[in-house]
Amino acid sequence: MRADIVAGAAFPDYELTDHTGARRKLSELQGPDPMILVLSRGGFCPRDQRQAEGLVQLYREMEVGYSRLVTISTDNMLATNDYRSGAGAHWTFLSDPARKDHPFLIKRFFQIFIRS
Repeated sequence: MRADIVAGAAFPDYELTDHTGARRKLSELQGPDPMILVLSRGGFCPRDQRQAEGLVQLYREMEVGYSRLVTISTDNMLATNDYRSGAGAHWTFLSDPARKDHPFLIKRFFQIFIRS
């Protein structure tokens, strides 16, 4: 088990392109605050679209509580932007079309939350 992925710890330095085209690290996006990471199949998925719309209200509450929200989508950057704006989201969306980090993150977070 990797020491850098444990419940309550800072996110590791995975670096992906955000919705503006900038390269961003999860640890940088988190800063000193708690952060929820949403792994999404993309804007093509009706379930994920609905989830993103529901997260809009939650995000308003999270901002007040100094918490962060980040979505990693398997869409390319153009589709990620469409997905983000279509949901009315104002938080950071990261694009991982090659699914470089998705399998590892899913496996690690599943293990963390099941064991916690």
